[in-house]
Amino acid sequence: MSKIKLFNLALVSALIFCLIVSMVGFTDSCEEMYENIIRIRILANSDSDSDQALKIKIRDAVLEASGEIYNDTDSYELAVNATTDNLDRLLSAAQKTVYENGFDYKVSVDFRQEFFETRVYDDFTLPAGSYETAVFTVGEGKGQNWWCVIFPRVCVGACSDRLETTLSKDTADLAYSGKKYTVKFKTVEIFEKIKNFFDF
Repeated sequence: MSKIKLFNLALVSALIFCLIVSMVGFTDSCEEMYENIIRIRILANSDSDSDQALKIKIRDAVLEASGEIYNDTDSYELAVNATTDNLDRLLSAAQKTVYENGFDYKVSVDFRQEFFETRVYDDFTLPAGSYETAVFTVGEGKGQNWWCVIFPRVCVGACSDRLETTLSKDTADLAYSGKKYTVKFKTVEIFEKIKNFFDF
């Protein structure tokens, strides 16, 4: 092998090593997010204007009900238990909204691990990965879905909760300045997709 090829190989290896080292703390912060955030996903019956509008009304009703469930809760473990214990209550809020708006769709809810791609919200970014998620399916569930965070309550307009409720300050700061770390978030997303594909 020529000296130029050896040099190029060494350079690429050094760059890969530097990337891995720089990702160690970053991936730890991502793991902290997976283990301390509960997400919500609402799948609309279809993509019709009326079904999509209904999805938003269901969102509002479920988020309002969740406020009563998570009131004064700052522990992820307690929030998971509260979600499990109150799924019927959240489902009832969603189903009531459907009927009040003149539809007869049935709504189902499941609390499970759900994979999400990297998501950039207005003021924070969440990395791709599997999160505990309350998944609501309206009717056929074939329409575009809405998703956000149900705990801590950062997706409720009138709520002042921030990610620091359950995350360390450094991890929360990472989420709130996520637009600076597009490449790193993309790297995590690729890795998480591979991991999710092989289910390990």
